[in-house]
Amino acid sequence: MKNWKKTAEEVMTLARATGDYLTGEQHSLKRQEIELKGTRNYVTYIDKEAEKRLVEGLRQILPQAGFLTEEETVAFEPREYTWIIDPLDGTTNYVHGDRPYSVSIALMQEKRIVLGVVFDPVAKQMFVATKEGDALLNGNRLQVSTQATLRNAYIGFGIPYRLDSKGEAILGNAMKQFRDCSFRIKGSAALEICYVAAGISDGYFHSGLSPWDVAAASFILQCAGGRCSDFSGGQDYLFGKEMVASNGPLHQAIMQTIITVD
Repeated sequence: MKNWKKTAEEVMTLARATGDYLTGEQHSLKRQEIELKGTRNYVTYIDKEAEKRLVEGLRQILPQAGFLTEEETVAFEPREYTWIIDPLDGTTNYVHGDRPYSVSIALMQEKRIVLGVVFDPVAKQMFVATKEGDALLNGNRLQVSTQATLRNAYIGFGIPYRLDSKGEAILGNAMKQFRDCSFRIKGSAALEICYVAAGISDGYFHSGLSPWDVAAASFILQCAGGRCSDFSGGQDYLFGKEMVASNGPLHQAIMQTIITVD
């Protein structure tokens, strides 16, 4: 493997270029150019073109790596290194002319994430971490919050496209905490997990997620001192479609009070 710092710089350059493409195209996107993959689940030619650009650029950075992508513009092949990419996380925001949205790029070696980049092209915020360095935001070291109780906590969450009875119960649990906590839905899982890494939010939970939604951001969060788990408290959050992300001290309170369903 080449120098991690140099690789991260190359990936950040590519993420920035892809983000510039997204912001440039958003204002000209027309409703008839938007497809529905399912209820509230949008895809556009922009997602696909952005993904093609990412794949082309990442192949130049690490030719031997495979890809796991949202829009499936390239077939998945198991290899030692795999890029896990979301060219546009926050598509629903994007197609409505809203924000935030982001570009998310992770590199997995065998079964471990070793590099993560998440870029917000509107706020110009570049989150990055490698296995040999700190988690950074625009070059400054990230630090999770110290909030240890749900009272006065600031928590992000998401609602999956398909909400089952367990998901409804979890939302019901969250509603019971509305007087004590501040809850927010921003619409980009990658960024919301990064906000926990930056100490902006204290925690985040969501189900119905895919690997490209969380791979880069969860790694960045853990490098910043935070914690990730699935809804059972285990480590199957990358492929298990559910995640609790926290600063660490608040994790158990979120699990016991919000996630646990009787």
